[in-house]
Order: sequence, then C-alpha cells, then structure tokens
Amino acid sequence: MRKGVRNLLCTPLNRYCCCLLLGVLSQNTFATTTAEKDAFYSVWQKTTVSGTVVDESGLPVIGATIVAEKVEGGTITDDNGRFDLAVPEGVKKVKLRISFIGMTTQEVTVTAGMPVTITLREDVTMLSDVVVIGYGTEKKKNIAGAVSNITSEELTKTSVESVQKALQGKVSGVQIITANGTPGGAVSVNIRGRSTFSGGTAPLYIIDGVQMVTGDQSTGIVKSTDVLSTLNPDEIESIDILKDGASASIYGAQAANGVVLITTKKGKEGKTKISVKLSGGMQKISNKLDLLTASQVAELDLLAMKNRYGETSSEYLGRLSQYQGFGWGDDGFSKAQTTDWYDMIYRTAYTSDAQISATGGTAKTKYFLSAAYNKTDGIVKETGFQRGAFRVNLTQELLPWLSISTNNNYSVMDQDQYSGVRAANPSRVAVLVHPANSPYGKNGEFVRDLPYGYYQHNSLQMLNLNEYSGRTSKLITANSLDFKILEGLTFKSSYNADLTTIEEHSFIDPRTREGAKENGSVTSMTGKLINFQTEQVASYNNVFNEIHRISAVAGFSYRHEQYKRHGATGTGVSDPSLHLLGTTAVAKEVSGTFSEWKMASLFARVNYTLKDRYILTGTIRRDGSSRFGENNKWGIFPSVSAAWRIIEEPFMEPVKSWLSDLKLRGSYGITGNSDIGDYTARRWYSSGGAYDNSSAIIPTYIGNPYLTWEKNHSRNIGITTGFLDDRITLETDFYLNDTKDLLYNRTIPATTGFTVIPSNMGGVRNKGVDIMLNTVNVRAGGFEWRSALNLSFTKNEITELQDGLDVLGDYKVGQSISSLPTYQWAGVNSADGRPMYYDKDGYITYVPKDEDRIWTKPADPTFYGGFNNDFTWKGFTLSVFFQFQRGAVSLWNDKLVLASYEGDTNLLSDMYYKHWSQPGDMTWVPKPSYQSAYPGNPRQISEYSTLCYEKTDYIKLKNVSLSYDFPAKWLKGLYISNLQLYVSGYNLWTTTTYPGHDPEFTGGDLGTYPQSRSYTVGLKVDF
Repeated sequence: MRKGVRNLLCTPLNRYCCCLLLGVLSQNTFATTTAEKDAFYSVWQKTTVSGTVVDESGLPVIGATIVAEKVEGGTITDDNGRFDLAVPEGVKKVKLRISFIGMTTQEVTVTAGMPVTITLREDVTMLSDVVVIGYGTEKKKNIAGAVSNITSEELTKTSVESVQKALQGKVSGVQIITANGTPGGAVSVNIRGRSTFSGGTAPLYIIDGVQMVTGDQSTGIVKSTDVLSTLNPDEIESIDILKDGASASIYGAQAANGVVLITTKKGKEGKTKISVKLSGGMQKISNKLDLLTASQVAELDLLAMKNRYGETSSEYLGRLSQYQGFGWGDDGFSKAQTTDWYDMIYRTAYTSDAQISATGGTAKTKYFLSAAYNKTDGIVKETGFQRGAFRVNLTQELLPWLSISTNNNYSVMDQDQYSGVRAANPSRVAVLVHPANSPYGKNGEFVRDLPYGYYQHNSLQMLNLNEYSGRTSKLITANSLDFKILEGLTFKSSYNADLTTIEEHSFIDPRTREGAKENGSVTSMTGKLINFQTEQVASYNNVFNEIHRISAVAGFSYRHEQYKRHGATGTGVSDPSLHLLGTTAVAKEVSGTFSEWKMASLFARVNYTLKDRYILTGTIRRDGSSRFGENNKWGIFPSVSAAWRIIEEPFMEPVKSWLSDLKLRGSYGITGNSDIGDYTARRWYSSGGAYDNSSAIIPTYIGNPYLTWEKNHSRNIGITTGFLDDRITLETDFYLNDTKDLLYNRTIPATTGFTVIPSNMGGVRNKGVDIMLNTVNVRAGGFEWRSALNLSFTKNEITELQDGLDVLGDYKVGQSISSLPTYQWAGVNSADGRPMYYDKDGYITYVPKDEDRIWTKPADPTFYGGFNNDFTWKGFTLSVFFQFQRGAVSLWNDKLVLASYEGDTNLLSDMYYKHWSQPGDMTWVPKPSYQSAYPGNPRQISEYSTLCYEKTDYIKLKNVSLSYDFPAKWLKGLYISNLQLYVSGYNLWTTTTYPGHDPEFTGGDLGTYPQSRSYTVGLKVDF
C-alpha cells in the first residue's frame, strides 16, 4: 500500500501540486511572527540543507515532505529519497519536519551544509486505523463497541508455536492461560470472565471468514490439542477481538464468550517480494520443586512410624529392618542413594523453524504464497511437536464488477506425548517417585518395576518404549465471489470449509509395567471433522450531503458440522518392534461414534454517522440450531451501540493543541452460547439389560425439549482519549454482563428413572474495567521508546441458582463460579503437633465436617495484564514484555500428597526442615505420624482445606527480543531489501509465592506438562 502511495506522489504533476501546497503546510506547522521572517529573509543567500529520507529497511522514501522551521516553502524527496532545501545564509542549525503518508512525522535539528540521513518509521496508529468487525471492516474512530486489534508485528515479537501464546497478556479483558506446557497443547482463552456452569467457555474463532470448531478435537489418545495449533502465527496480518455484546452480536448464538477474528496476509500490488525466516533455539524446564533426598524420605518415614506406633513396636522395627536390608545403613536411611528424577524425565530440548513466502501482483491479480515448517522438541524426553503448513491466498478481478478470492491453508501437525495414567505419568512420577529408585539395573538395562514406594512404573522406560502419537491434517478454505452491483452496493457469496482428519496411535510395550498385564496393546483411532459454511452477504456504504454516512450489511448464513470417529484396540503384542494393530493376538475393543449439528441464520447491521461525530449502530441476528429442544430451536440476538466523537465538536478547538482525541462510547447487546454438545436436548437410548429373556433397549438420558440458549446481556461504556497528537492514547471500558438461562443438570426425583435433567437455570454476573494505555515516551535523535500497558479488573458472581436455592453443589449465590467450599485451616497445635481446623462456629476441631466448610476466594484474579516496552535506535529494536496477575487463589492439591507422611513418595523439603518436633514449635507442618494417627483424618492435612489453597499472584518476564536491521547501503548488490537478525527469550523469569511449577497451572500441577523457558536466534531476509 505504501509503495502505491509513493508511486502516486512521484509523478511530475503530483510533485508540482505538492510543492504548491508546501507554503500552506509550513504556515500551519511552524507559525512565526512577521519580524522573525523579515530577519531571516534579509540575509537570504545560497545555504542549503540536504539529506536522504529512508524507511526502517533502508529503502528511499519517495515524495516525503520536508519543511523547515521559520522558512517559507519546502520541498519533497526525489526518486532516491534525496532532498535539498534552501535556507538563509548564516544559519547553522535548522529544525526540519519530515512527513509521509502512513509514516510517523519526524522533527530533527540538522546542521546546514552537512548531509543527513533521516529514517521514517511506519505509523502503527495509522496503519491499524481500520479494524475487522463482523462481516466487514470499519475505521477505529467509528467503532462504538469494545474491539481490540493486534498487528502481525506484535504477534511475531514472541517466538512461540501457538497463536494464543503470542497473544498472551497483550489485550485487556482477554485472559489467556497456558494450561500446560505440552508443545501444541491447549490454551485457555477467556474474554471478560467465565459466564457458564457447563457450557463451552472458548470464544468463537473466525479465520478469513471461516468459523472454526473449538474444543479438544483429539480422539482420546493425544490430549489437549489446540484448535489454532495448525496455524502458523507468521501468516497472520491482524487479530481483532470483539469483546462486548454489541460488537459480537452479529454472530448471535455463538458469541457469548466473545469473538476472535483472524485475518491472514494477502497479496499486494507490486513486484514479487520473497521473504525467508529461519530460526533455532533451545528450551528447558522453567522451575523445579524443592524435594527431598532418598535418605531424608526414609528418615522422615521412620520418624512417622515411631511417632505413630512407638520405637519398640513391630511396625517400626519391621520398617527399620526393611530399610537396613536395602543397604541404607544401620539407621535405615543415611546410606540411601538418590536419583534425580527431574534429570531422568526432562531434557534440554531444541526447536527449529523455517518459512518462505512470496507476495505481489498487479491491479487485477494479487497473491500471497507461503510454506513453513516448525519442529519443537518437548522438554519431556521423547515428546514433541512438528507442523508443516502451506498457504495460497489469491484475488482475481474477472470483470470490472466481479472478482473472485480464495484463501487456503493446508497443515499437518504431528504430536508425540506420554501416558496420562496416574501412576505412569512421567511428569507426576518425576516429583512423587521415591528418590531411592533408579530406572536402570546393574548392567545399565531398564528395570520394569521400581522397587521402592507407591510409584513402581519406570516412566523413563515407558517414554522410550511406549508410543502416544497423533497426526492432525487440516484444510481451511475460504472462497468467495464479490459483485459490485451499484455505487456503494456490493454482494459477497462465500463458501467455506474446515476439514480435519485426526489419526492417533498408542503402543504399550509388553516389557513395561503398564503393558505387562495384557502382554502389550495397540490402539488406533481415526476422526474426521467436516465443517461446511456458506454465507450470502450484501453490503452498502454511502455518504449523503457530505455529513450523513450509512453503512449496512444483511445476509444469510448456514453451517453444517459432522464428526466421525472409529478405532480399535488389540492386546497381546507378538513383536515389540512392530507397532501395528494387525500384529496383536486379541481384538479387545472396536468403537465408533457419529454426531452432527446444523445452524441457519439471518442477520443485519446498520451504522449511521453524522458529521463524523455522532455514531449509531443497530444489529440483529436470528439463529436456529439443531442442538436445542424442539420448542426452542430459534433465538433472536439484538444489539445497539452509540458513540460521540467529542473532539470533533467546534467547542473543542481551544484544547486540540494538547488533546487529540476524545470519544464516548456505549453499547448493549444480547449474545448466546450454543456450545452444549450436539444431542444434549434429546433423549438417549442404549442397548443393555434384558426383558423376558430378550435383549432390550433402555433409556439412558432423559433430554429436554425446552432446552434453550444461554443468553448474555452485555452493557459497555467506554471512553477513548488521545493526548499530544496521540503520543498518549488511553482506552477505558466499563462492562456489566449478566448471563441468564445457564445450562445445568437439574436434580429430579429418582422415581422418574433418572436423577438429573439438562435445564436452563441460574445466572452469573461479570463486571469489570478494561484499560489500554499506549505512549511514545521518547522520540529524539533517532531513538524512540514506546510503551503499552493493559489492565483488566474483573469480578465474577453467581446471581441465581435452581429454584431459588442459595447453595447447589459447589456453587453458592454471591460467590464466584471458581470459588469452592473447603475446610478452614487453623494451623498446627504447638503443644502436640496435630493439625487443627475451625468449625462453623469458629471453634478449633481436629475432625472437620461438611457443614464447617467455607467458600474460598475465587481462582479468577482481581486484576491482570501486560506491560510492553519497545526501544528502537539505529536499526536496533529491543522489546521487553511483562505479564502479571494479582488477587487469585488456586487449590494446589499437590500439597495433599507432597505433605503427607505415607513413606512411599517423595515430599516437599519443608516436610523435613519445618515439621513440628517439640512442644512450642510454631509451624504449618504437623508432627510426622504415619497414616491414620488422627481418627477421621488419615492424611493429617485434609484435602480441600484452606492450607492447600495458594496465592497465584505473579509477575513474569514473559518475553525479551532484540533485533537488528542492517542498513540498506550494506545490502546493495546482494538483491536483498531487508536483513534482520534477532534473539529472543520466552518465559524468562517469574516472581511468585506459588509453590508449584507455575502459577498459571490452576488446580494442581502434578502430572501436568511443565512450562519451559526458551531461547531463540533467527534471521529474516526480504528479497
């Protein structure tokens, strides 16, 4: 686009016209007194200021405007970006203003007679002035709702394999949690709080108009696959997030959790530009728990046995004799050898990424082609992720009134994971296995059964011999015909599809403990997803009498989704070198499923703008879905929004010297949640049992023909401000979302033959504030420092439950959805070392009851956000990004295991160094006592007590990147237009009081694939 503007300005006629306008520009830009002008003109001779204007890649900027302070007239740069500007003789220092459309204006002071090179940078604010909304685009200044935009430059600062990871912490109101560190694994995205008990919480993802299928699409062997993991982040042009109900209501029943619009790169008119990007890196586990040595575990176990049964008891003496027999010393512990199972399970892993793209075209034909390969080895041995992706985006004008476009992405993703079985899970075993165990025998061979403790599976052996793999092949294709019917009236006919094939395979070697029982097994599963969509949309845009602007869309949408899955399991592996289902001896299980759903929709939106100041938008959508009951298949989702651009009012003229933008926004909209499962509303039957000695069909699920949508009523008030020519911009949004008719299983009398029925009941309220602050802190002498801060304050509250009940299961009116009932920890009795709790009346008890439970603080933070700083100077760019949250607590149920004296697992180091030993000790660690020392509380520390809840406040140095763009003069003759080298680090540092692997892992992280710390080096070359 910028090149097109340059070519237009570089024609002789336009240069001449620009020169005629320079006098006016200079008068507006640098006001001077008549006396000052006369003083300069009186000494006017032949002194000149000369130089060259280039862009960030070193290419000349053609047609840039150069104006000198206190000097009449100006000039523009030539085809080489050069300029010469006459100034009065005797002037040594001259202040120049250099400007060009689409680039930030620079003001520099130069010395007359000394050539200077001036670098202009792209104006990010101007380039991102247009955002994508539902079924169209709109200028930011005309948006009345809450829409956030992220550019490709922001995304690619973070070297990660996932789009969501690149987005993390960069948008207010959008909480992105890396639920586990599995390469290509699932990422949780929550926009403005959780608003459902049992419905889906993921937003609606739309890629180039294709509505994607959300949720885990695996067949059950490979866990936690991510819906966007097949998408290459470098192919993305921009991401726009619709956060409020008015912005999202154009998508109706699928938009209650927000909408994420992803636009991929398209071709641009001009010569073919080829870009190559190569990178490599390494990663390792970001944090390890502080655990005990083998001798410390044995010593504590003996102490717990002695405290429980007595030093002369048969139980204690028997355990001591057992440990002595292991060769652990006469005391039973001092000579026990320790194996670091973190070192056994984890590794330093390596990553590599290679990409090539080509873009270009003519006025009628434009194209963008790319190919990419990413390989990310996992930090758990024998795990990893690979992705190959190919993209073809084409636009062709067939006739002046007809064009065709096709956007296609084909990708193949391979994943290698591990067993999720509790006792065989290597991430769990690395922490809990007794540290006296070694995975190797005397001759260096793998041992099948570990001799000490509860965890006897040799996870290192299983990682080497077993296989849990999956391949996902996905084609995303968006195709359209675009008709220009009349001036301002267009029609778009789209045919889109998301086609996915999932092939997953598991092999359990008979030589492992997991495979010994059935002499090994092989499972093969195949899933096929067909997601077809068509949309027919008419759009109208026009301006009347120069002050009335109307834009409107109306259309029809149809979506049909099918999912098929089949597979088989065989046992009895005859040859461990053959991981084939056909080589097994026994066909254990054959299974298959099929499901489908359909949705038809009508929608319309009208936007009216008066004098570029007053904006009013109305939207309505009617959806019909096969997922809901016969009596409630259709729903209507309306919205209205308005904005007032106060800055355009005449009475604001006196403050425009420092206030560059002021806009007030307000909206109300209703959206729905249809992510409930394809057949939740229907009655289910299954074969089983018998009647009169014959097989029978019996009802297994009651269904509900009156089941309807969850409805989110969203209110938003926002204010947009800009200061000092938008060097400071601030967007603040206040929202209040009430979700009603929540989907939940209502309890019914057992005499019906069922215990629950799916119903609409209850309500949830989310309210909060979103803040986005962008500043240009310094811009001088070629140095620039930009900052971006986003903050989100949120509160979640249950407002209603079934039949007016105050408490229902783990939910309570007035509490957050994420709050849980739990026992209240009172500490350790300093006299005898016993753990204590509070009862419902506030008195000490040693055996708490259900009625003593209280509701915890929510797992959702009080506020969260991110803070980014970009520093640029002479081709160098340094980006430093922090992510943070505060006010949340999470059940770290790992403490229940890691702080329990059972003698067969490893423990936290606090259990050895901080346990109660004698009367008067003040500590949180009870007196070591083996198992059921205290009646009713065999593990001493009760599960779901407040002791097991930990604060998950944190500040993370999430990403640091440093890049250098080589000057264009160094690249002459190499056919290279831009060359950039960069290094980056991800997840570098965390400060937190959370004792587990990572504060983002809520609910315990034993068995969860840990986060990694990564380092990357790479280069980008444009030809």
